[in-house]
Amino acid sequence: MKLIAFDVDGTILDTLDTIMYHVNETLNENGFYKVEDKQYMRKILGYGSEYLIEKSLDSEYNQVYDKNITKDILDKYTDRYNADPTYLTKPYEKIKDLLEVLKSENYLLAAYSNKPDVVLQPLIVSLFGENLFDIVLGFQPNSPSKPDPTVLNKIIAKLGVEKENAIYIGDSEVDVKTGKNTGLKTIAVTWGFRDRDFLEETEADYIVDRVEELKEKIDLIFEGE
Repeated sequence: MKLIAFDVDGTILDTLDTIMYHVNETLNENGFYKVEDKQYMRKILGYGSEYLIEKSLDSEYNQVYDKNITKDILDKYTDRYNADPTYLTKPYEKIKDLLEVLKSENYLLAAYSNKPDVVLQPLIVSLFGENLFDIVLGFQPNSPSKPDPTVLNKIIAKLGVEKENAIYIGDSEVDVKTGKNTGLKTIAVTWGFRDRDFLEETEADYIVDRVEELKEKIDLIFEGE
């Protein structure tokens, strides 16, 4: 069997507007300035919620460096986001079609994210149904987050796949590092939180700009270059 593991935010789901909304509403409700720069927000995504809030607070908008304040805002942001994670979120165009094609070709599909597992599980079911992915895993307490390879190794072992028969696909340097740390071929996509120029500085095996290219590269990897 062959496995294709996907990052979630910025790879299969367009969550930028959702995250910006919940971050900015949380900041505003607590007396801080909103982060209006989408490009800045893109750059600070991918490392988990704590990093996101820390960088939103110590940005040029707020310039707050107090860890206690960061913890308080993080808790409030987490509660707000977890209560409504689907708001403004949608699959990227043609992604669901691609996943269905891959499933029909008997690929195993996994979704792996730094997003909390308790949020990720219902989110994936809500937007993709219950049967498209063979396994879905998000961040869990006492478990390392990306780019640590532990969870991706767990996915591979649970599905009984050899590493040469697995690919990891994501939109950031964090995802590329995760795949490489696990010993997998990696594909980086440019429609998420990082642009092509940035991704070209990573060690991604391939970089693609369109969903159609993604299928081509998957076939190329598994058919042998």
